Amino acid sequence: MTCIIPICRILSYVCLASLTCASAAVVPGFKKYDRVAFIGDSITHGGRYHADVYLFYATRFPSQPFTAYNCGISGDTAPGTNLRFEDDIAPHRPTAATIMLGMNDAAGYVFEAARPLHAKISGQANSYDSYTKAMDQLAASLDAIDCRIIFIKPSIYDQTAELDKENLIGKNDQLGRFSHYIDSLASKYQAEVIDFHTPMGVINHSLQAIDPSTTIVGEDRVHPGVPGHLVMAYHFLKSQNMPPYVSAIQIDAASDGKVLQLINCELTGKLTVTPKSVRFTATENALPFPLNMAQVKALDWVPFQHDLNRQVLAVDNLAHGDYALSIDNIMVGRYSSEELKVGIDLSANSATPQYQQSLKVKALQDKQLKATSQLRTIALVRHSMVRKLNPSVDESDPTALSAALFAQLQQSNGQPWYGFLKQQVEAFLEAVPQEAEYKQQELNWMREMWLINQPTPHNWQLNKID
Repeated sequence: MTCIIPICRILSYVCLASLTCASAAVVPGFKKYDRVAFIGDSITHGGRYHADVYLFYATRFPSQPFTAYNCGISGDTAPGTNLRFEDDIAPHRPTAATIMLGMNDAAGYVFEAARPLHAKISGQANSYDSYTKAMDQLAASLDAIDCRIIFIKPSIYDQTAELDKENLIGKNDQLGRFSHYIDSLASKYQAEVIDFHTPMGVINHSLQAIDPSTTIVGEDRVHPGVPGHLVMAYHFLKSQNMPPYVSAIQIDAASDGKVLQLINCELTGKLTVTPKSVRFTATENALPFPLNMAQVKALDWVPFQHDLNRQVLAVDNLAHGDYALSIDNIMVGRYSSEELKVGIDLSANSATPQYQQSLKVKALQDKQLKATSQLRTIALVRHSMVRKLNPSVDESDPTALSAALFAQLQQSNGQPWYGFLKQQVEAFLEAVPQEAEYKQQELNWMREMWLINQPTPHNWQLNKID
């Protein structure tokens, strides 16, 4: 896959990114052997911003392994998260935790058009009071286990797009109020803050100035798709001041050749320059981040490649003409001497051995995410249903547990969420006997990612095409 971005677009979204990120304090990156819990609701449970962040670390910092756990549950709130803290979060013994909650705390029914004004006002006040108290309690619980806290100001509810979905006007304003509160809460606990709410809102309004039906989140006004999650990952990583370069190699081909600049890599052996070729062996300390086709749309919204994923080769003073670039005897592209002088970016070139290695890392992450998905289904049903069952119901008795869950499920028959919940109960009953196995798979696949991501030397060769 190649990625060509018009320079005018780069300039426009670089300016946009600077407007939305410039004032934010730098959030220190994760450390070697950290155990990170990503706490949240459905946007975390079913989303992949945290998976993108983890994959970035696995490709960019292969010598700094750590583990990361999805601790999101669909439909959850800040008070609900406190109820599951001891069973679902603390067992990971997190050294760092991110918290992104609020979408369900800003209860949708409060903002229904038919609701009387006085009820809307009191409902907003009550939800704010509930959210702030519960977030304080959650932060205190993390602080008590000596866990570093990173608050994430919640992603937006799109109350401005022209969509078919009912518009709960005011819900996003409530999320804004929650976001302001997070600043004071972070100060209390000496925690860090990453802002998704502001930059996503800025991008959304910019898109809707051109097309009022466009949204950075989904058609339901709530859940970002794959591109929206990459935007979130971008702002997360930018907040952590991640370096822009995978690697950079600049060579002067004049005379016997000279290395002008190396970033995050080293050349081993001899640099060989002839009138028609350049050869060298390089070991880069990182791999390019592998983008999939579903994520490419996000490149219209944020300068992910420019800011976070540059893998550059630049060669000055080549004889005029076109050159074939091979890495490990694999032809990866054809470039003019003018392009090579400016510098070519290989980060999206799927033909390179480095990119292929990144895809192997991602393939292992995909396996890990399948195990994680099973564990999150177990956690959701256990949190939303099992804990409400009569204590006499023994979870280790599959027959009794199944009967009790389906009896409870019938209470939701006819409700919009019935189908989803029925699906989750069925998946839970199938998955829960293998819970220990899924936990081990999740951990094993993460460990494997940090074994196959290790840097290896590659032989580069530029040959002039006559």
